[in-house]
Amino acid sequence: MNKEKVKSNVCLIKGCGRPTHKESKYCIFHAKPDEKEEKEFKKSFKKYIEEIKRSEKAQPDFKQFIFIGDINFREDFKISTFKNADFTGAIFKGKVDFFDIVFEGDTSFGWAVFFKDVNFHGSTFVEKVKFSFATFMEEAKFFAIKFKGDAKFDEANFKGYSCFSAIIFYTEADYRGSTFEGDIVFTMGITFKRDALFNAVVFEKGPKFYITSIESEKKEYITVFKGLANFQSAVFKDDPVFGGAIFKSNVVFSGASFPTGSRLLLKVINGNKLLLDGSFLENIFLELDLGENVMLNLNNVMLRNTKIEKKEIFNRILQEREKNYSEAKEIYLLLKNNFHSIGRYEDESWAFKKEKDMERKSYSFDSFTKSIESKEEKSKKKVSKGKRSKFISFFNWVKGKEFRKWLSSCFLNIVYGYGEKPKNVIFSAIFIILLFALSFSLIGIANPEIIELKGTAINRSSGNIVELTSKGLLHSSTIRNFPDSLYFSTITFTTLGYGDFRPLEGWGRILAGSEAFIGAFMMALFVYTFSRRTGGR
Repeated sequence: MNKEKVKSNVCLIKGCGRPTHKESKYCIFHAKPDEKEEKEFKKSFKKYIEEIKRSEKAQPDFKQFIFIGDINFREDFKISTFKNADFTGAIFKGKVDFFDIVFEGDTSFGWAVFFKDVNFHGSTFVEKVKFSFATFMEEAKFFAIKFKGDAKFDEANFKGYSCFSAIIFYTEADYRGSTFEGDIVFTMGITFKRDALFNAVVFEKGPKFYITSIESEKKEYITVFKGLANFQSAVFKDDPVFGGAIFKSNVVFSGASFPTGSRLLLKVINGNKLLLDGSFLENIFLELDLGENVMLNLNNVMLRNTKIEKKEIFNRILQEREKNYSEAKEIYLLLKNNFHSIGRYEDESWAFKKEKDMERKSYSFDSFTKSIESKEEKSKKKVSKGKRSKFISFFNWVKGKEFRKWLSSCFLNIVYGYGEKPKNVIFSAIFIILLFALSFSLIGIANPEIIELKGTAINRSSGNIVELTSKGLLHSSTIRNFPDSLYFSTITFTTLGYGDFRPLEGWGRILAGSEAFIGAFMMALFVYTFSRRTGGR
């Protein structure tokens, strides 16, 4: 009987061991709000804090405490430092103020619930702090805080306004899986010195990374990500504002989604990567301020009516830099279709040309060799190296369809730039005319007004004897007769045929017929390319 009575007078929370409070089954710290009064709770809590201060070994264990009334830990309980404070599962029914408190050792607010405003103004967390799965029902203010250890906000739920201002994260900041239902603002200069993880975060409103200016100090405060900024699979349900953020390391928005009509401004410093692969960027304004050598991953991005300019992505596609030409081709295809949808036809032309360039390079010998090595590695075969293996690979490449496709693509690129370069057609035509002119000057052309009798050239109209090499009877001097051959080649190429010159029998006629056919084709090709480039697409 006595044992049962003792058990019934002990708090039911495992490991507590304190006596129950009045009619409650729990101690005064774990009792429900309607089972205790604010005055007696604070009195008991103050006594508990004094016991902790007197005992150096005692650990402040506030697990599953239910705090009632507004609490200011510094003013109400004269607390300036917590050592290894554990607020896991604690419930705060009133406003909470941790103003200018130093948390030494590991600190935990995991699974804590803050029903009213909570303020951590000026606090310092010396070691790791955990807010995992915590719930903030109203305002949560983190101002002028130093997180010297890892700051974990993973799976936390911010239902009200959240403000992170003038904060330094010395190590990892982990917000993975968190939900921000209210406005969230990052302002007054925040520095992430290591990785900032926002994977799979849901932003119902914002977030807003503002630039804050203080006239008296003549300074602008911005948010700086010095380590990895990871927003993978994050969901932005309202316009995000990154105008006041600078990314000094890699930035990941892989699989992230943004609301239609929003504006996304990203500033990334030199030499890093901006990964947007798999993200949803439909009908948004994408403005990129990228430093030197910043590379973009746009693989499998949902681009449709996305306002983006060629100059922002020119020479910045990551797959092209890494010589992954098959993926690069698909990226330029997406860009081409997007530029067409927003009426940027010059940019569309550039993207189409780059798409075809990537296709050609994907058939090259280097790509062929790379694919062979990749297959050998996957099949765990020994990768063959050396001059002999390269010769065998080159021979196999020439035999295969990749070589024929590469050769065909090279030819189309040179002749008319895949329909995007009218000047290529002109240069190709000039080259063909000169080539045939040289050929005609070597084998000779005939002037209908001149006939040759036993090595003597006679003008048919006047009967006068003329030089054998005059007016196109070319049998001896190639250089002297090249102008006439050039003239004849030009009129043959353009199919004009004035009749003042004609090809000699044999190879001369074969060359003339071939040039006339090629000329007709090239002129049609020029018309197609020119009309395509001037709005006929």
